[in-house]
Amino acid sequence: MRKLILTILSITLLVVSCNDEDYLNREPHSLTDRAFYTTPSGALQGLNAAYDVLQSGEDIERVEFYGTVCSGDAMAGGEPGGNDQISMQRMMRFQNDPTNVYVLTYWRAMYTGIYRCNLILGYLEKPEELGVEFTEELRQRIMGEATFLRGLFHFKLQINYGGYPQLQSTFDNQLLGVPFIDHVLLPEEWQQERPELDYTWSKIEEDFTNAATLLPERSEYAAEDLGRATKGAALSMLAKTYLYQEKWQQAYETAKEVIESGEYWLEGDDDHTGPYTITRTSKDGDVDVEVSGYKWIWQPEANNCGESIFDVQHWQQGSTRFPQGQEGNLVPRYYGPRAVWAYNTDDELVATEYFWGFILPTDYFVETAYDDIGCEVGGEILDPRYKLSVVDIGDSLPYLYQDETLRATYPDSCVYNSWYNWPSPGRCTWKYFTDPIYSSGVATLGDYPQNTKYFRFADLLLIGAEAAVHAGQNADALEWINWVRTRARNSGNTGYPHDYTGTITLEQVYAERRVELAFEGHQFYDIVRTGRTEQILKTDAMEYPTATNPVNSATAPQQFGDAFQIGQHEIWPVPEQEIVNSEGSITQNPYY
Repeated sequence: MRKLILTILSITLLVVSCNDEDYLNREPHSLTDRAFYTTPSGALQGLNAAYDVLQSGEDIERVEFYGTVCSGDAMAGGEPGGNDQISMQRMMRFQNDPTNVYVLTYWRAMYTGIYRCNLILGYLEKPEELGVEFTEELRQRIMGEATFLRGLFHFKLQINYGGYPQLQSTFDNQLLGVPFIDHVLLPEEWQQERPELDYTWSKIEEDFTNAATLLPERSEYAAEDLGRATKGAALSMLAKTYLYQEKWQQAYETAKEVIESGEYWLEGDDDHTGPYTITRTSKDGDVDVEVSGYKWIWQPEANNCGESIFDVQHWQQGSTRFPQGQEGNLVPRYYGPRAVWAYNTDDELVATEYFWGFILPTDYFVETAYDDIGCEVGGEILDPRYKLSVVDIGDSLPYLYQDETLRATYPDSCVYNSWYNWPSPGRCTWKYFTDPIYSSGVATLGDYPQNTKYFRFADLLLIGAEAAVHAGQNADALEWINWVRTRARNSGNTGYPHDYTGTITLEQVYAERRVELAFEGHQFYDIVRTGRTEQILKTDAMEYPTATNPVNSATAPQQFGDAFQIGQHEIWPVPEQEIVNSEGSITQNPYY
């Protein structure tokens, strides 16, 4: 832990550089630091540094693909051969271990964010020490944002390295919480120990509760501040925190408060039908295109839209520094199709690399997910979300030739090359696909302008519905799940999915979450917290064990649930390096 804190301090913005020996003899913060952070501009810059941690495509956002590739619903993908991003591949195969680089970088990124939050909170906790230009309204808002982010960073750590109370029996009551750090640590505090699991959860609850009392509603922010944490975001995360602990009544009541606040909605629902118009590039120039609400929310034009409870902020900055030092989003580079069939200057149709081709929907997902919600009829999937989530075998994608002659000669779309990055189930994802109007302007690999949708209103509606079923509030569960299904139906012309009637079951809520939130990183956590890992990973998904390449008849595994160990793989190991750094005060999770 000592080395971790030193690392955090050394990379935190605005820390004065010095040699290691001098640094260890310094007070934690200098007078210059205090003069800076106790001004509105300095405090806001420090706060933005805490938000900035979430933007890291390499340390955080790609690591969170774990929630998809370990669920059975998607393969990792990547470059041909199946060894691209080996840390992700090993997670998918349930071969995670304490030396996995993803496990280490994620841990360190989260605690870096926590340090930056605590730095702000420490300076702002005494209003009498702030400059006269610092209003109480601004002080409370900044403290609310920092408290929300601190809770969020700890929540992310807890669900990955700590676990949930309902897993204790599976782990022989050996689960512990992650260290909850609520202030800038002094040197004598650097060797932290892991607390009881319930303690960390209670502190996360406390942060989200306190943040909600300090933060304004979304509608109270000026336009230039949209995207900052809100009261609704804090309460939504509180509802999610309750859900993970099976505190059903609290989860239901908290979700209901946000749902009924009127601050958020589903883009494309009956009260927000659009039209949603986006401008895109074609061979004949820019054109306006009308899209459905479910398609629109993944576009850059929908950053911080009415469905966004909390987005990770990105914009196309044009920076050539990769992977750090840029504000653009790396996720679209990972999600986009690896290759298409395009013409070359010899008029030959050849495999042409496009994006990176991760997150490949499996046969298990396609064959079961839509059938489970009543939208597969006669072998045809009628839910409009399918074609807005999955690029299927034979589908075409927007593509703009850079060569002017080729652009004039051939269409501005190309067929997806399903088997280029073998092993593959032959599909990729539509969510986060970036149109050529943005791709042609990227300065480097991660310079994409759409936000990452961390918490959508649809997620909250289904959290509320699940808690409502447990709390015996069927009317609300029915209303909220049908709200999601109605928007889905409005996104196409098939008439599906139909509204549910009668009593809503947990199985219906689980199935709806799987489709609505497909490939957004939720499914693995959902099946773990609801006790369905053995049935889904080791039985259901294993009915579709291999993918077959029709080009050469090769086969490859697409499911790895047979390697999943109950009572181990539900959570990650603590990074070995952090155990060493703490001289053993940070302990390892069971069976790693």
